[in-house]
Amino acid sequence: MKTDVCMILEGSYPYVVGGVSTWVHDILTSLKDVSFSLVHIGVSKEATEELKYEFPPNVLEFRQVPLMDTISWRGPRFAHKKKAWKALDAFIDELAANDTSGVRGILERLDPSNVDAITPYDVFHGKEFWDLLVRRYQQSYPEFSFIDYFWTLRFMALPLFRILYADLPEARLYHATCTGYAGLLGAVASIRTGSPLVITEHGIYTNERMIEITQAHWIYREKPSSLVPTKQVGALQSMWMQKFELLSRIAYDHAARIYTLYEGNRQLQVLGGAPPEKTHIIPNGIDIERFDGLSMSHQERRKGPPRVCMVGRVAPIKDIKTFIRAAKMVSEEMPEVRFQILGGRDEDESYFDECERLVRVLSLKNVFEFTGAVNMKDYYPGMSCLVLTSISEAQPFVLLEAMRVGIPVVASSVGACAELIFGSGSDDEAIGAAGFVTNVRSPRETADAILAILRNPDRAKAMGDAGRERVGRYYVRHAMLDAYREVYRQFCGGS
Repeated sequence: MKTDVCMILEGSYPYVVGGVSTWVHDILTSLKDVSFSLVHIGVSKEATEELKYEFPPNVLEFRQVPLMDTISWRGPRFAHKKKAWKALDAFIDELAANDTSGVRGILERLDPSNVDAITPYDVFHGKEFWDLLVRRYQQSYPEFSFIDYFWTLRFMALPLFRILYADLPEARLYHATCTGYAGLLGAVASIRTGSPLVITEHGIYTNERMIEITQAHWIYREKPSSLVPTKQVGALQSMWMQKFELLSRIAYDHAARIYTLYEGNRQLQVLGGAPPEKTHIIPNGIDIERFDGLSMSHQERRKGPPRVCMVGRVAPIKDIKTFIRAAKMVSEEMPEVRFQILGGRDEDESYFDECERLVRVLSLKNVFEFTGAVNMKDYYPGMSCLVLTSISEAQPFVLLEAMRVGIPVVASSVGACAELIFGSGSDDEAIGAAGFVTNVRSPRETADAILAILRNPDRAKAMGDAGRERVGRYYVRHAMLDAYREVYRQFCGGS
């Protein structure tokens, strides 16, 4: 069954609650006249969690691609593959020079329907790939551990074969919700079927992976050769970074259109290799009527103790620890303030344990709460201030929602946060500031911004009013939905 749109998802909907998942579900449930199939790229079938969303009737098919599940395809035993190996060797040279033009040709060499295709068995167990690997190791990494080099490349190769061997639904249009593996799968689908690919990046995938790679403990980093500390990444980290940069380039090359949420992101896409003429902006939008009845006057908010909330899952990229440290500084000057983390706690259990421990060490246990995942509409009323201390964001829905409720906000200077809070362009900026923007990983700045809001009710009210006005003027849900309806109409046909 051919659907209008096959949406390709990576590590998000329907298993993870968050901004991207909210956006996906909104499109699926609102564009009822568009038929969808969904493909979710995850770690493995064993790691699959419970669905967090119920599919609407226009979702006709759901498939999964487990990146790290084993694959043992051998292919014909006596196939003649010398040309394929030469092509692969040349393709690797091209990639090293940031040339991704050979993707279409190499896909033919790896296509399982081709009798002479290089198979996963050839790569993981064959002498030809071993010889290729050893030769490249000697050329580029002779002083590095061969064992670490070997296992890293094997670990990198398996997900790529899972993508190449994925059984995709037929669709008139493939829509990837990021680059990376989702973008690669979309490119493969477009090349093999002739159907176009569009990409929507909320956060820039390569930037987010770079942050994770530099912080990852599971990637081995060789010991420095001197006693002087450096900020350089290790050889294996560089290999991972280059891989994700190349995946994004491949996705950009084969996309008919590339969308993102704001101009800063679009410029990063162009720097990452996206052809400028393909790039377009469709901002997020919220259903403002859902939040208009939640606002409370500041007199009502002041009846109870001030409540400062950070909204987001407990994960390193949200930098919960900066919020905790800022809470300590605020508490020292205003001990009546209460603090809450509103978001899931099960994504990174070790990080959650570290955050809980920091709360205890700073003697905040009586004023600090981890609520877990909640219905935000139950928490916006009475909230004195909303805080985001993330080290990476795109255009957070939670800022839009809080601003529409009239809550002053504090956010780190990432993604579109400054644009949301201060405006973009003279007419937007004239509305006024909806809160404060702080440097990343700055507990002192965060604390000072919170205190400035809590100590000055008139200023807080003006910021809340500015936020409500800005969202109502520039970030309305129906505008976002109309834009994607038009995208689908152009590529899928229909009125």
